[in-house]
Amino acid sequence: MKTSFTSLIALSGFFAGVFSAPTVEVAGIEKRQTSSAISIVSSLYATVQQHTGAINSTTSTLTSSSSAAEKAAAQASIQSAISSITTAVQGSTSQIHTLAKSNKRDVSTGLEVRQAADTNELAALVEDLLLDISGALNNIIATLGLTGLLNFLTPLVGSLSNLLLALEVVVNNLLAIVQALLDGL
Repeated sequence: MKTSFTSLIALSGFFAGVFSAPTVEVAGIEKRQTSSAISIVSSLYATVQQHTGAINSTTSTLTSSSSAAEKAAAQASIQSAISSITTAVQGSTSQIHTLAKSNKRDVSTGLEVRQAADTNELAALVEDLLLDISGALNNIIATLGLTGLLNFLTPLVGSLSNLLLALEVVVNNLLAIVQALLDGL
């Protein structure tokens, strides 16, 4: 009986050590993934701010009495900026996909630790990104109307959707967090 009890204690200690080890590894991977995702989205946000700034600057010079030539030139400039934003979003999405593939976590154990502060920081960055783009699009619609924007709006919306879906793989519930932040506005 003594041998069985001692073996049971030793085995339970062994199993406890084995099952607790992936928790630390998963936490490290999650932290790295979230931190890398934050740097990717931060870089994207900086790029988007440059282009939305150019869009806002262009739209601010237009009035209802602007000539058709001025509006056409503004529209060409705006479409170029929207295309650049779309390309930047697609590039960031590709980086997020690469990040998710390179840092596969062991889901067979069901152990997963999220870093709440990093998740909230990433969600706030995504919210700022979406609001910045939305503000620029609102300015375009207010000055030029929706018609000229539709050709470039579909690829932009598609690339933003793909970015959010890619980020959801890295950070669970990110979409719910961003939705809660946007609903609170």
